[in-house]
Amino acid sequence: MGATEQPFVTKYPTDVPAMGDGPLPVEPYVSRAFFEREREKVFKRAWLQVAREEDIPNPGDYRVVDLEVLGWSVILTRGADGDLRAFHNICTHRGNKVAQQPSGNARGFTCGFHGWVYGNDGELKHMAGEEYFPPGTDRCKLGLMPVTMDTWNGFVFVHAQAKPAQSLREYLGGMADQIDHFPFDRCTRIARYEATPRVNWKVAIDAFQEAFHAIMVHRASLPNSAAAPQNPSAALTSARFHGPHRSLSAWANPNYRPPEVGMIVGKYGPTFATAKDQFPGINPNADDNWWFDINVFFPNFFCDTGPGWYFTYNFWPISENRTRWTMDIYQLRAEHAGGLLAQEHTKILLRDAVLEDFSTLEATQQMMESGALTHITISELEIALRHQMHVINQWLAA
Repeated sequence: MGATEQPFVTKYPTDVPAMGDGPLPVEPYVSRAFFEREREKVFKRAWLQVAREEDIPNPGDYRVVDLEVLGWSVILTRGADGDLRAFHNICTHRGNKVAQQPSGNARGFTCGFHGWVYGNDGELKHMAGEEYFPPGTDRCKLGLMPVTMDTWNGFVFVHAQAKPAQSLREYLGGMADQIDHFPFDRCTRIARYEATPRVNWKVAIDAFQEAFHAIMVHRASLPNSAAAPQNPSAALTSARFHGPHRSLSAWANPNYRPPEVGMIVGKYGPTFATAKDQFPGINPNADDNWWFDINVFFPNFFCDTGPGWYFTYNFWPISENRTRWTMDIYQLRAEHAGGLLAQEHTKILLRDAVLEDFSTLEATQQMMESGALTHITISELEIALRHQMHVINQWLAA
């Protein structure tokens, strides 16, 4: 950049919290003690996204979700009445799991230890050996233990507290307002990817909540897509802060042209590299050269929205240096074979891109643990990293 050139300016339509501009300490990314504080004061107090309603569509369907950061196994199941419920995956007799398979369809759940049987409504249907329990033992109080659950736009969230301080909708606040009308119900899942890298959950999240890295990391999968002479550092077009959550809009090089196969399939349906149509709930500030929105729901859920597709990330902490990551990709339902080709292009391109993202994670964690650095130096391009730590510190201090 020449001496007289001005940097690309990111717009901030919402108030920017006072977060300082100094280096960030490395300790929160490597410390077991810090991780245990996060477990207690963040993950046990936040609404956590665990599934989509269409994952459990029919009466009798169930899905088991393991939440290592809470030490929980949770059953999401739909009852005969059509209602979706969440329960701890634990028999109230001796504590064995009652659902052993990750998903399925069943009229209820039978403990494999002593044969106690529970319905999809959580009620204890059969109490083996009931006649031998002390007088006054009330089987009506021995059903599956409920987990606080609510839904928004088809996303299923749970909460560790029986009576959270905020409802789910209150917690989502302005973030939900921004993307409420995105056509989630018109999309279908086209891919799921999973990994368990040796990395702190925040190191992993930070790799996905800025575009600055695209110049280097994605030079193979998406060359010249996120930067150009008018925006050489891939600065965001705009960024919004909604309480603990944040929404970032990525810039697209207007002169970028995908490889020929992308141009061909893009004629038949939206793809990550070619779609330009407008939909409700995207590009909230009508930015020029907009690509897609990175929507980060505190503490560990992303829902990135684009024109005709969206994808989600979940970053589940297991320990201070191990994280279970999942990615689900959704796209408008294909109406013909060409639409299926567009879906294939999206899921393969995104697969290659996230493999590039993962190329830095474990090396970063290893070097942070070396003790050579006590702080990391970040720029305005990485304001989301600063906001993440700012909110975590607020929650730890509360």
